[in-house]
Amino acid sequence: MATTDTVRKTSPANDAVDVLLRDVSDGGSSDTPSQPLDFVSGKIVEMMIPGEETMPTAMTLAVKFLSDNPVALAKLVEENMEFKRRKLESGEEYNWSDYMSLSFTHNVINETLRMANIINGVWRKALKDVEIKGYLIPKGWCVLASFISVHMDEDIYENPYQFDPWRWDRINGSVNSNVCFTPFGGGQRLCPGLELSKLEISIFLHQLVTRYSWRAEEDKIVSFPTVKMKRRLPIRVAPVERTSHIPVEDH
Repeated sequence: MATTDTVRKTSPANDAVDVLLRDVSDGGSSDTPSQPLDFVSGKIVEMMIPGEETMPTAMTLAVKFLSDNPVALAKLVEENMEFKRRKLESGEEYNWSDYMSLSFTHNVINETLRMANIINGVWRKALKDVEIKGYLIPKGWCVLASFISVHMDEDIYENPYQFDPWRWDRINGSVNSNVCFTPFGGGQRLCPGLELSKLEISIFLHQLVTRYSWRAEEDKIVSFPTVKMKRRLPIRVAPVERTSHIPVEDH
């Protein structure tokens, strides 16, 4: 009978956990040394923490911005109620194409992430001398890439301190290829949870605006050392029966 270890060694890795467990047992190949268990434990913790803290914070900030912008909230309600009505009438299950079709919902999510980037920046080490716009970064130096500084640059975004989901309709090109929009990093180290994170926020917003109304108490956004609400944004929530169509002012 084949043991679990034997099956693991001979079977292809299906996910990150398979790879880590394989590396503990035999390093994955004769050229790769096995990794200690504490290394694997550390990697698992690294994967857990970003999703545990960042998504609830992003959802909270979305509620904050929408509470302060009733026109944007009304537009979001209209889009999601119309989408919900169509699904109820057709009896179809929700799918990925449905999620991608919610253009204003994506605008709200992108604008939330732009204004309140959960990760303020990342450290990078120069592997060789690099010159950028006349500045020399010597080999071996560490550089802090500040995401929020780019997201709030008025040369890139008009009225950067204004919550404006409609701006994403005016920005040309794909959001994912926009080098001036990096809430999930970029390049080879682009966060693998990018689409999952945005999907989670989208599901939360859909359920919130189609089933509930709320009133948020006064609260302030704290931007340092990480973005959060000073009082965790207390809100009063009540279930509502919404109509399928809600008129929205032109913006």
